[in-house]
Amino acid sequence: MGCRGGGTARVVFEDVRVPKSNILGEVNGATAIFYPMMIPERLGTAAMTIGAARPALEIATDYTAKRKAFGTKIKNFQAVGFKVADAVNKLDTSRAMIYCTARAVDAGIDAKRARRMVSQAKKFVTEQCWDAVNLCMQVMGGIGYTDVYPIEKILRDLRLSMIWTGTSEIMNLIVQNEWYKERAQEKNSNIRNCEFDSVNAFAEDEKIYE
Repeated sequence: MGCRGGGTARVVFEDVRVPKSNILGEVNGATAIFYPMMIPERLGTAAMTIGAARPALEIATDYTAKRKAFGTKIKNFQAVGFKVADAVNKLDTSRAMIYCTARAVDAGIDAKRARRMVSQAKKFVTEQCWDAVNLCMQVMGGIGYTDVYPIEKILRDLRLSMIWTGTSEIMNLIVQNEWYKERAQEKNSNIRNCEFDSVNAFAEDEKIYE
């Protein structure tokens, strides 16, 4: 469908035996290697997606600034201009999230928090970039769906970003698990409990959990 220059292929192992002398790390110890590897892999995927989506925004901006309908440039119609603005917002917020996450990882934050932040960045950024390119195609109309402009190629290529190196659903699962652990640690510390900010915070009879 997309990423046709990637050279993806299937690798099949049948009746393979690995001598002990060729084992890397420890037997059944791949998890300890896999998790750190996924930090640059997933963060890199998200960052590259921004770079892939940016040309679509540039093309759509230039096109809508030249294309006319009813005697005026279509960028002057809010139905068009607002979509371009939304695409700009999506790419800029994605870029900010990547910078924030990359700096946190470079600063050496806790491995579990890094895993959570990278996972949420990967999910958020790839989905926002996908939405942005869809908006760009929409404002260009039918010509954006053809191969006259590379919007359709960008769209096909970007679709994979929400699947490879971990789907958006897996990213959500990681974020969920790590966040609940972080919150549990916070509650065991001396951090202020916001629950007590309410006037009737100590009306325990009103707080029914079952």
